[in-house]
Amino acid sequence: MTSATDTLAGLFETKAVSFVDLTHPMKPGMPVWPTHPHFCQEMVESYDRGDVACNHALAMSEHTGTHFDAPVHFVRGGVAISDIPVERFFGRMVTIDARGCQPGQAVEPDSIFAFEAEHGLIRQGDAVFFHFGWDRHWDDPAVFLADWPGLSRQASELLVERGARIVGSDCLSIDCFGSEDFPAHNTLLSAGILIGENFARLGEVPPLCFLISLPLAIEGGSGSPLRAIALVES
Repeated sequence: MTSATDTLAGLFETKAVSFVDLTHPMKPGMPVWPTHPHFCQEMVESYDRGDVACNHALAMSEHTGTHFDAPVHFVRGGVAISDIPVERFFGRMVTIDARGCQPGQAVEPDSIFAFEAEHGLIRQGDAVFFHFGWDRHWDDPAVFLADWPGLSRQASELLVERGARIVGSDCLSIDCFGSEDFPAHNTLLSAGILIGENFARLGEVPPLCFLISLPLAIEGGSGSPLRAIALVES
């Protein structure tokens, strides 16, 4: 089986690769989970005040902006983000078009089967993302923070069976708005699968490409903001 490193090297050797930034810029006023702290950026040193350097203090949640959830986020004693092997953050990326979902609707296994019928089976170790098109609401937090779609328990269980390494979307949560038992979070994180939330521009990548993503190594962290890039072969 071709390793992620070999695949990445092969893509660069073709010299026909485009880069798609899947990360929302972090700025005050950005959408956050209702119980989480808002993103704050405070000037500490400034050229305008006569300082020799520019420096900001930041305050945020581990789940601010484009980020990963680690298993410990929902699983007592689960793996922290700092303990995830770095190779998990690189590899093949599968993007499923789920724009047909209505607000608050959950993706069911049939949507995954339909994707596989056209593009082939999801492989062990794939990062599987659902493009709901919800990122179009990012700059309107009142809309972004309500009625988003997500994954059903059955769809999540299917992705566990397929051996996905990451499952994510462009919504605030992988579970539907209003969920109280969080079936997708519990199913995926209990299986050791990372969850990616608040991804951007999933509509600009093909069904199959290569994901590079690096979260912060927060000791004991339940998750981390990250920079995520898709490498798309021309």
